[in-house]
Amino acid sequence: MSKISSERKATYYVGLGMIVLGFILFISVFFSMASFMSNPFGEGGFGFSKGPSFINAIIGIILMIVGSIVMNIGARGAAGAGIILDPDKAREDLKPYSEATGGMINDVISNIDVVDKITTPRSEKEVIKIKCRNCGSLNDEDAKYCKSCGKEI
Repeated sequence: MSKISSERKATYYVGLGMIVLGFILFISVFFSMASFMSNPFGEGGFGFSKGPSFINAIIGIILMIVGSIVMNIGARGAAGAGIILDPDKAREDLKPYSEATGGMINDVISNIDVVDKITTPRSEKEVIKIKCRNCGSLNDEDAKYCKSCGKEI
């Protein structure tokens, strides 16, 4: 099984860090809004203080979007993410994920007894029928009366 390079792992974790930092910046706006709402007039009570800055939320959203793109590039590689349009390089970048998927499918198939069910013939019970002396129809071997004419067998 092929390994993912350390550069790709670092890129993935940098993207993850950008997402976390962007989320913290985005949420900080709500905390500053809550503190502003608890004391809207500032320290003295009558002086108007500046409200919360919403620029942190915008920067946070941008960081989360860019972080998810960087994380995707780190996870799939540049060609696997579609940045480099080289099918051979894309196959190479996505090889760890393809092998993992193939391994999971092989694990599932190995746990199913399909091969045994297909190759082993079913043992069928031998059916014995008895012919009625009166009408000639076939009846089960344990029947006491004919199913067609009703006479005793």
